[in-house]
Amino acid sequence: MPDILSVLDTYGVLLLFAILLLKEIGIPVPIPGDLLMLLAGARAATGNLSLLEVLLAATVAGFIGAFIQYFLARGPGRNAIYRFGKYVGLTPARLDKASATVKSRGWVAIALARALPGLRIGAVAACGLASVPLATFATGLLAGTLLFVGFHTLLGFFAGPGVGALLSTLNIPLLPVLLLLALLGLAAWLLIKRRRSTHTPTDHVPALLDWTDACCPVCLAAASLETRLLPAQPHPATT
Repeated sequence: MPDILSVLDTYGVLLLFAILLLKEIGIPVPIPGDLLMLLAGARAATGNLSLLEVLLAATVAGFIGAFIQYFLARGPGRNAIYRFGKYVGLTPARLDKASATVKSRGWVAIALARALPGLRIGAVAACGLASVPLATFATGLLAGTLLFVGFHTLLGFFAGPGVGALLSTLNIPLLPVLLLLALLGLAAWLLIKRRRSTHTPTDHVPALLDWTDACCPVCLAAASLETRLLPAQPHPATT
């Protein structure tokens, strides 16, 4: 099997925690978080990792990282987010729209934004910018994080071993499959975002960020369904 599995088996929980923590703080780490949790769940199913430790690491990383980003957006990082956020897809229009949504709809909107693909990027910053009450933010964050982490980790736990056995039977290395899946996910995210956009040169920036957060087949299907059900937005950067 590829070396990636040896690295994951040795540093899996710590690696998962570190990458998700950085991503939740707002650092655009170019590793799809959902694929990482799927793979960690699959390794837990084979006994190489502890399922409980994987779930705890991902949940705690998501909770701590999001809180750091929330307080930065609410305080010292507020002006910087509005000034420089546009370079990573967080345009003022996108942030203002997300802020209005989470402020008016409470913790349920926050939970859904944190659990659904295409909405996670910018949701925490929007809560900080909108000065969402701490209790409301914490409730929505906890619910959304548990949904996001639990779904992907358990999906990998129950489906991963079967997929791994099939790849072993066909003598196909896992790493090329993961790379291919990530590239297909990137292409799909770009296509989904293009359908929502007005085709400006910055359209692909938020799509690239969304891809680094979610590109598993289930997430892509959910985002595609959302695109079909929701009308197109008038501005180029939508959530």
